[in-house]
Amino acid sequence: MKKGFTLIELLGIIVILAIIALVTTPVILNTIQTAREKAFIDTGYSLISAAKQYQVKKAGQNEELDLIIDYDNNRNIDVITLTGDLPDGGTFKIDENGKTELKLWNEKGKVCITKSKDEKKITVAKENNKKISKEECKLTEETDE
Repeated sequence: MKKGFTLIELLGIIVILAIIALVTTPVILNTIQTAREKAFIDTGYSLISAAKQYQVKKAGQNEELDLIIDYDNNRNIDVITLTGDLPDGGTFKIDENGKTELKLWNEKGKVCITKSKDEKKITVAKENNKKISKEECKLTEETDE
């Protein structure tokens, strides 16, 4: 009598492994995406903290306290030094009262984070329960009328 597996038994094992892979792959990919989003939200909080430190320094020098960083046009991006996944697009604003507003894009995670002046938390930007695109991930210019 020979010892070993038959072709049918080997095919059965391969089918079971394929089913396990099909079930676990989306879960793992979703976990990775969630981790990327949370890491980029942390970058947003770091940006707010660094901007407030920048304001304290400028206040001591009696300089303008408003700051707008435009990552799409490379405006003021070198004013504040950050580590981590830096924004690949979007806008950050802090006014003279320390109120911050942002809409920032991260290409790696394909995610836009947002925070208005009145909100305390940074969230992943969604519209109609769907993530917004890089082109939509910009603060609109306010007009004084």
